[in-house]
Amino acid sequence: MDSWSLSNGKPIRQGCRPASGFNLLIAFCLIRGLMAAGASPHPPSERAKLGPAANLQDLARRAARESVWPSLRRYAVSTKDSEERGLAYFALGYREYGAGETSRASADLARAAATGFSLADFALYYRAEAAQEPALVVEALQGFSTRYPESTLRYDALALLAQAFLQTSQPERAIEVLTAEPKVQQRPGLVLLLAKAYGQAQRLPEAAKAFGDVYHAFPAAPEAAVAGAALKRLKAQLGAGFPAVTEEVQVHRAARLLSASRYREALEEFNALIDSYPSSPSGSAWRLARARCLIRMKRVQDAVDALSGSFAGNPQADAERLATLVEAYSRLDNSASMLIVLDQLRNVYPQSESYRSALFWAGALFADKGDWATAVRYYQPLAEAAPTTDLGREANWRVAWANYLQGDTEKAGLGFAEHLRHYPDSPHVPAALYWFGRLAEERGATSEARALYELLAKRFVDGYYPLQANRRLKSLNGDPAGRAGPAHAPTTPEAGGPPLAEALEKIPPREPPRAGLCAATPGEIPRPFLTLTALSLDDLAEQYLKTLLSNRPSGTEVLLALTNLQAEQGEYSDALFNAKRLVPNYFEYQSSELPREMWQWLYPRAFWSVVQRQARLNRLDPYLVMALIRQESAFNPKATSVANARGLMQVLPKTAAKGLSRRRRRGVGQRLYDPAYNIRLACRYFRQMLDAFNGNVEQALAAYNAGDFRVKDWLSQRSFRDPPEFVESIPFRETRLYVETVMRDEVVYRRLLSGSPRFMKCGQSAN
Repeated sequence: MDSWSLSNGKPIRQGCRPASGFNLLIAFCLIRGLMAAGASPHPPSERAKLGPAANLQDLARRAARESVWPSLRRYAVSTKDSEERGLAYFALGYREYGAGETSRASADLARAAATGFSLADFALYYRAEAAQEPALVVEALQGFSTRYPESTLRYDALALLAQAFLQTSQPERAIEVLTAEPKVQQRPGLVLLLAKAYGQAQRLPEAAKAFGDVYHAFPAAPEAAVAGAALKRLKAQLGAGFPAVTEEVQVHRAARLLSASRYREALEEFNALIDSYPSSPSGSAWRLARARCLIRMKRVQDAVDALSGSFAGNPQADAERLATLVEAYSRLDNSASMLIVLDQLRNVYPQSESYRSALFWAGALFADKGDWATAVRYYQPLAEAAPTTDLGREANWRVAWANYLQGDTEKAGLGFAEHLRHYPDSPHVPAALYWFGRLAEERGATSEARALYELLAKRFVDGYYPLQANRRLKSLNGDPAGRAGPAHAPTTPEAGGPPLAEALEKIPPREPPRAGLCAATPGEIPRPFLTLTALSLDDLAEQYLKTLLSNRPSGTEVLLALTNLQAEQGEYSDALFNAKRLVPNYFEYQSSELPREMWQWLYPRAFWSVVQRQARLNRLDPYLVMALIRQESAFNPKATSVANARGLMQVLPKTAAKGLSRRRRRGVGQRLYDPAYNIRLACRYFRQMLDAFNGNVEQALAAYNAGDFRVKDWLSQRSFRDPPEFVESIPFRETRLYVETVMRDEVVYRRLLSGSPRFMKCGQSAN
């Protein structure tokens, strides 16, 4: 049995049973189950280091029910240990606060803080949160940052204190405490409070400056809208006294909005800059940025119109203008206009980076059409002119792939070998090894092919191409001719060519797993976290760790503790993403190279029973459905995409409503957040995709991601000999990676859920 189990998709704590000897969980469980017998072998001073006694832990765990509060209060009154008394009153007060019993909560949290126990800063802060009177907030939090300079609640307490001063019409005191904190300017919420304090104190120019700091320095923050409204009012009040906003500050705001993908707001800002500073030497750059906003907003023709005039006197900007036009015409599928502009760019700015990026867009347009022969005309010069750039590397690969698709095996082989030699850390290395192996098979060099496949499977383990390589190896092992002779170092097919072995030696070895995945000890885990979890205050424990990670770099043990807690609470998506932070290249490791818990975090098992049932009803592979959920939503039932796809398997409301009566369509969008409903509809829809593409899983996955009409268009342009050839030819990078990832994860889920994988144990090194 795993160290945690599932029931209806929800985790059930099974006590503390770290099956793999995972030391972090041992420490975690040490606090959860400390002194389960009800007696402590440690004196009070030692218990403060280890955590609360078992009987207090039990009361705190059950204190979510109001009926337990009297028992917890009796414990707090009767215990002789000040640490235990403080913890008991704190657990009681926080539960009262959560239940809306604010006056009782404030009193009990004050009693907790008075003991000077280890979480006194938490008690004071939540006493202030529970207080009905601003005076009590001031009493609780005055001097908080001096008393608790390392508290994760420091800035929250400062905000609460400043608000209390504003509520009691003491703006100067709010200004005093806020300006005393050197990091206020890094936090938009605190700067906004400072601006409000200046406004209440009638220091209007200073208020305008502070509101402006929020509006211009943090344009993507929620506080920016409040600051913007305040600035409009102040501008009317101050008139000529309103502080001038410099061009530099406006540009900073526009650029921040653009980088945050807030294209509509960024467009407004760049338009305002163009209108306000018509003679600025930066005008060309703003016009370019405006056009890029329009392209991202899918107003591509508007972008073309905006770039119709040349940028005389600014060659670099004019080259970028032409390159942006090439991109726009490529997106409009207007190859004739695109090539006219590309010729102009080549004639006027042939050495510019802009010309190189335009070459890539031209190649991409023809590749999207399946016309790889024409695409090569643009990829080839780009690969030759910019070999050290990302675009040059990508173009180099696409040239090799185009030659393969066109049946020029000699050029393709040379291209694959060249890519391996020059770009040994390229994301296309697994594909290059695989397709070079396929070429070797076609030449009858089965030993060479086997060597390539074995290298690929061993080095990259669980990627899409290693999985394909394993399938080819099984095929070769079933061929008596393929078993003849030992595998030998591959060579390039051309006469006199350098051996491919030289290129293979350049492929960097796998990074070892991050140190410390199993090495955390109780002394390394922050004590407040252990204490909070021992009191079953998991929401506070989680927030504590998140703040700790955001405020300063922390060791692996903090992220491990957070990931484990999130998984326990059923926050599968957060746990998954944090596990990826811990092991970014997890797919390159065997099961035995990572602990069991890491695999459980990376590949959640939630909703498995629902998936099995719906997969069976729709004749689907349940492991494939789990892989789809992982890729679509990372097991977040409330996930919503920018396109309004919803739920675990990201179903569009309009897709879910197809075929339903008007009455039954009501509420469909909201129901998509229900896991069972979402999985049922999505499995039915994916079955339709599979049927539409004759059971071809890769094509059905591409249709699920990019739309069936696009896949039908790609298939109409050319025929593909097998699924991997189709996958590598998918023109949308996002869709290609999507298909590869789901196919990979299906195999991993099959191994984890139906196999008997061996996991790494703490104290045991990975092989």
